[in-house]
Amino acid sequence: METRIYLLRHGETFANAEGRFAGRTQELLTPAGEKQARQAGEFLREDPPSKIFISPLHRTRHTAELLLKALLKEAEIIEAPGFLEINIPPWEGRYKRELRSDPALKYEIWSKAPHRFYLPGCETLAEVYGRAVRAMEDLFYQEAGEVLAVVTHMVVVRVLLIHYLDLPLSTYREVPVPNALPLLFRRQGLEVQVEIPFGDSEAASQMRRFLNRLSK
Repeated sequence: METRIYLLRHGETFANAEGRFAGRTQELLTPAGEKQARQAGEFLREDPPSKIFISPLHRTRHTAELLLKALLKEAEIIEAPGFLEINIPPWEGRYKRELRSDPALKYEIWSKAPHRFYLPGCETLAEVYGRAVRAMEDLFYQEAGEVLAVVTHMVVVRVLLIHYLDLPLSTYREVPVPNALPLLFRRQGLEVQVEIPFGDSEAASQMRRFLNRLSK
């Protein structure tokens, strides 16, 4: 019995376009981000999900709603807190150049060695990894045999790719994560394969090249 989960980052937000750290703020999608979400829905017409799980933030819900309209098929949208973005309150909504200018905020460590990042009262990368993998494994177990979609955030997509591709957390910065490109996680038995089934954009080609390098 095969279970298929399409994992995707939300569409582009104004924070993405402006170089701000969005975190758990209620960011809006840009017009380009809305277009990306609709295109993801068009892709998924080939293999429509029965349920769409989202991080409980505006940008993931909006992405899922636009995707669903383009999908031309009904599917339930379900909030799943395990797929929330990393929680770093002192950074939220601030420009990255501003974060880099204050050593106390540890943004340089995050930029160069994110697996070593620690700031009191904030999540570490390992903590995000743990909860995201648990959330994904819960779906594989509870929704066995189904086709699902998960709309989440860049950090979450990266740590899930790291886990299922058997990479160390130290490779975090090497993992590309384009906005709103469905990545297929296909499980049969204990094996999980990751594929890029849709798209001929440069972002999709970059993801395929990344996976091809790992398979050599």
